[in-house]
Amino acid sequence: MSNSAIGSGLVLLGLVFAAFAAVAGLYTGLTRREGALPWVQRAVYAFGVSLIASNVWMVKSLLEHDFSVKYVAQVGSRSTPTIYTIVSLWSSLEGSILFWGGVMGIYLIAFTFIHRKEHGRYMQLSLGMMSIVAAFFAFLIASPADPWIAVPAAADGPGPNPLLQNNPLMIIHPPMLYMGFVGMTVPFGIATGALLRGEIGDAWMGPLRRWTLVPWLFLTIGIILGSWWAYAVLGWGGFWAWDPVENASFMPWLASTAFMHSTMVTERKKSLKLWTLALALGAFLLTILGTFMTRSGIFNSVHAFGTSDVGKTFFLFFFLPMSAFCLFLLAVRGPMLEAESRVESLMSREGAIFFNNLFFAGITFVVLIGTTFPMVVEALQNRRLSVGEPYFNTTALPFALCILFLMGVGPMLPWGAADARTVQRQLIVPGIGALLGVGLSLLFGYPGAMPLATFACAGFVTVITLRELVLPAQSRMAEQKESPWAAMVRSASRTPRRFGGYIVHLGVVVICVAIGAYAGYKQQVSATVKAGQTVSVGKYQVRFDGLDSGREPHREWVGANVTVISPGGKEVKHHGVNSPRLNYYPTQNRPIESPLVHEMLHGDVYVSLIAFDNAAGTATFNAYVFPLVGWIWYSIPFFVFGTLIALWPRRKAALARAATVPGAAAAPGSPS
Repeated sequence: MSNSAIGSGLVLLGLVFAAFAAVAGLYTGLTRREGALPWVQRAVYAFGVSLIASNVWMVKSLLEHDFSVKYVAQVGSRSTPTIYTIVSLWSSLEGSILFWGGVMGIYLIAFTFIHRKEHGRYMQLSLGMMSIVAAFFAFLIASPADPWIAVPAAADGPGPNPLLQNNPLMIIHPPMLYMGFVGMTVPFGIATGALLRGEIGDAWMGPLRRWTLVPWLFLTIGIILGSWWAYAVLGWGGFWAWDPVENASFMPWLASTAFMHSTMVTERKKSLKLWTLALALGAFLLTILGTFMTRSGIFNSVHAFGTSDVGKTFFLFFFLPMSAFCLFLLAVRGPMLEAESRVESLMSREGAIFFNNLFFAGITFVVLIGTTFPMVVEALQNRRLSVGEPYFNTTALPFALCILFLMGVGPMLPWGAADARTVQRQLIVPGIGALLGVGLSLLFGYPGAMPLATFACAGFVTVITLRELVLPAQSRMAEQKESPWAAMVRSASRTPRRFGGYIVHLGVVVICVAIGAYAGYKQQVSATVKAGQTVSVGKYQVRFDGLDSGREPHREWVGANVTVISPGGKEVKHHGVNSPRLNYYPTQNRPIESPLVHEMLHGDVYVSLIAFDNAAGTATFNAYVFPLVGWIWYSIPFFVFGTLIALWPRRKAALARAATVPGAAAAPGSPS
């Protein structure tokens, strides 16, 4: 049997099992037939195994160079290195949808297994809603985005997009984004299952929050790695251009981040319930909108997959119906989500979170408008336009600065009304931190109003965050006579969500400082030089040591050997494959740049080769110095470590809360 037949058969099996799980889960859940749960679970397991197996079979076909499979013929090549042959699974439209289905299978298997002993009707409804999403993607893979179509076998193929072969980050960046995008299906299923069931108690919020936190982490890592890839591969010296596809990943991140903050008010003060669930549903819908944007061909982007009918299918037959369904659920079940208390004072922690959510909503709105406006114009007037960086920087960055400031204000304030004099006293030390941030930045020159405000807020937030991390440990050291390490570990274990959240906040501060330094202090020079001549950029010199060239199985390249000379006179050579290069691929008319990134903890020297003249022995460079830019990607451990701590189980405490909270009795089997 051919690879096409096996792979296609596995997808069709997955479609049948997902459709059965969707129909059976919703029907038996709504009719209270909880004995059917094992059948729904088995169908979900079968769907997951089928789609995972189809992905594995596609990798096998790629490695075998089976060009009788349509997708292999599109992206395969005998000259492509093995690792990029595997990576080509998600390098083009049909393969990316297949990979999406495989990731969906992993999530649904994990959710079903972890909550296999939960209340039947809850699980049936949640799995039924998740299976609707799974069935839709299986349908896409089986029909409009079928990668398994049999074609006449060719001798060789073109290989994957050259941009995807230029840097190892493409090995992990797309899977992280997919784990983030696809993972939003699980909280969507939990939230819609709760709304369908009509029994919405506090016990639902824990699993909903945790299953949002998991894809949020992957989405965070994916976005940061994507900015690193753009910086290290595209050669323009930037890491974020408000590209429509970048925005497509950023918007669900904003919505899910706002959701996780809003859950604190919902759980603590029993308010913002409708808003919190709306954010959970909105994060999922924004992932579907983003998927449409990357696969519709409407946007011209290095991240997009090109023109396809898949985008229209997404929009007309999934995004619009799902949006209408979510609005209907919120409208019908809204009366059940009335707040049990109100925000007593804006000068309180819940008040700060309320404003935090408003600013998150503001950023999401302006990014959504700026991203979708060209799409609307094209649909109505049949002309293409783009909204550039000035719009986004002008509208979104002030909101972001306000959120950064509130990251310090919120933890400083108590739940409920705050005493004004107490707040004033607590502001003294963080205020000094803000002044130190301003003072340190001014030592290196005036960076501009926005970077200066960023450094001030960063100093303010850092002091408050460190204080909140250390104070519980200090109390234990004084009361329990524990060592600093033991006190810190035990205080973290008692409140892992709080402790992990503050570590994540430190990661955000690191990113903001790095972006502020990049924007305020970057330096650039362009020059054409001969061998032996140097280019000065900031306090560094870049010496051109002559042209070089090379050939690899899948490309040829021309590089400019350079030496970076530091202010102290230390020389670091970047020759051969480590030099700034222009890469020539057989399938591309234009060369693709590979810039030199001379990385240091305090900043990078960045050199792009723009042009060269073999006869004259000259090279034209763009050379930059970017202070602290690497800390954007070095912040990833803060997010990983903080999220893992926040996810650390506290089973006894969770069970105790579930037994006492209102609504838990109505849903005794809700996961904890």
